[in-house]
Amino acid sequence: GPPSLDATEAALSSIRAAPAESSAPAPHEPLASAPWRHAFSTLVSHRAFVSDGFGEVAFKLEEHWEFAVGAFTMEDVARDVTLLPPQFVASGMRHQGGVYNQPFAAGFSFADVDTRMDSATVVMLNAGFLVPKLASISLAMLEATGLPIWLNVYLSKPGLATSTQLHTDAQDVVLVQCTGRKRWRVYRPPPPGKTPSLDPFARGKGTDHMEFVEEDLLIDTVMEPGQVLYIPAGYPHTTDTLLEPVEDEVASQPSVHLTVGVDSHIWSLSYAHLRQHALTRAGQPAALSDGA
Repeated sequence: GPPSLDATEAALSSIRAAPAESSAPAPHEPLASAPWRHAFSTLVSHRAFVSDGFGEVAFKLEEHWEFAVGAFTMEDVARDVTLLPPQFVASGMRHQGGVYNQPFAAGFSFADVDTRMDSATVVMLNAGFLVPKLASISLAMLEATGLPIWLNVYLSKPGLATSTQLHTDAQDVVLVQCTGRKRWRVYRPPPPGKTPSLDPFARGKGTDHMEFVEEDLLIDTVMEPGQVLYIPAGYPHTTDTLLEPVEDEVASQPSVHLTVGVDSHIWSLSYAHLRQHALTRAGQPAALSDGA
C-alpha cells in the first residue's frame, strides 16, 4: 500500500539538498548564487518531493543550509528596502474587525520600517523582483522549477505575540530562515465544503477569521538560521516571535526569513484550473457540490 503520512514526512524531511562545502559553482555562475541553485534544484527534483511532497505535505528539512545563515540581514534591509515602492512594503493591521496590509507612505525610510517593527511584522513584498541580491535567489528557484516565482522578505523583532495571523496562501512556499528565530505552526487544511463561498487559498484575510483546531496541528517548530520549511498552498499557518528565553547571539536578532513562492495557482498552472477551464468551455458549472 501507499506509505503512511509519517513515513512520507520522514522521507521528505531527510532530503539532503545543500551542496557539500567543497562543491564548486558551474563555469560563469556567480559564487553567491551557486549553493541556492544546487539546493533548490536538488530539493524540487528529489523523487520523494516530486511524488509525495509538492502540494501535498508540509515538512521541515532536518539539514541546515549554512549558506543561508546571514544571507539577508537587517543591514541588507537598511540598504535595500527603499528600492521597493511604498505599496510593496507593508505590515498587518486590524481595521473594522478585519486584518489587512498597511503599506508605507511615499518617501518612507528604513527608520520608519524599524519603528513599525516594534509592534508588527513588516514584509518586503515582491523583493525578489527589485533587490539584486534576492533576484539571483528567485532566479535559482525559477530555473529549478520552470514555474513562476516570487520572493518576499519578512522582518519581525523578538517578542511579537502574533507575527502573522492564522491564514492560507495561494502559493506553495519554501521558507528559509536567515537571522533570528520565529515559531511556526502549520495546520491541516479545513474541508472546503465547510465554507464553500470562501477561497481555500485566501482564508484568514480581511474579515475572514480562521479558528485554531488543535487536532489539525501538523507542525509546531521554531525556525533557526539556516533552517528550511515547506508549506503547500492552502495549508493554514501562523507565526510569532514570543519564544522561550535563550541567551545567545541569535536571540537578540530580529527574525529575517525569505519566502520563495511557486505561483502555479495564480497563473492557473494546475489540473484544478485545467478542469475548471474545460468545464467552462463546455458550458458546464465548474464548482463541485461540496464546495471543493
